[in-house]
Amino acid sequence: MEHDSFRSRCWTTDPRPRYWWHRLPGMDYVPPVYSDLADDEWLIIRDWFQETDQSERIGECVVPLISLLHGIIMGNRADRIVQLGTCSGYSMLLIGFMLRRMDAVHGLFTLDCDPEMCAIAQRWLSRAGLYSFVRIEALDSTTPAAPEAAVQYLGGAPNLIILDSSHEYAATLRELDLWYPALAPGGMIFLHDTSRFAQDFDVTHEGGVRRALLEWRAANPNVEALLLNGESRTMEGPRPLYKDACGLGILHKPTMPDSG
Repeated sequence: MEHDSFRSRCWTTDPRPRYWWHRLPGMDYVPPVYSDLADDEWLIIRDWFQETDQSERIGECVVPLISLLHGIIMGNRADRIVQLGTCSGYSMLLIGFMLRRMDAVHGLFTLDCDPEMCAIAQRWLSRAGLYSFVRIEALDSTTPAAPEAAVQYLGGAPNLIILDSSHEYAATLRELDLWYPALAPGGMIFLHDTSRFAQDFDVTHEGGVRRALLEWRAANPNVEALLLNGESRTMEGPRPLYKDACGLGILHKPTMPDSG
């Protein structure tokens, strides 16, 4: 077993783009999202990185975002979570480990429209032994029946939704219109890739998640919203407190209508 204090510090000298956070000044430490893992859990994450490095199936959320999710989930017992966009299973594994630590069965419903990505994630789910805590579905996140499928698995309305799927403007608008009504009062939606820099991730070139979020927020002014690093245009240069230049949008559903 690798010594607990080493773990992700092996990436502080790795020049590959996906390990950028670990090369930032002062980041020569193991963030809690990794240091909290049991030895066998860490080995699964390490092996996941090794496999995806070789296959180049790279697209996981970064340390700032998964660390923020770690605090929200573990600090508040978010136990009915929906993830729109599974990719190869990185955050699915880490959230699954959090849910297992909380003994929150049926806690994560994650879906992706790519059957190949779902199959890869399913293989890692099996290795991690997280079947009691996570359900993976090969399903389009804009399908009208998807929220009800999530509610059936979770046993109630989701209290946290993580939107990190196609990055397309039109699809993101449909996701917000579909999933916000399904969110439990007091719940939150996290939208990754909301910066100007991340607009290029939209293959339709229509403005990506940023444009969709800004327009949806303007049409729904009673929804509490926060946009982090929205004006970021590059991964280079000085970074603000929240280090991810791809940006993050956070929506909070009030527990009761604002009476003014």
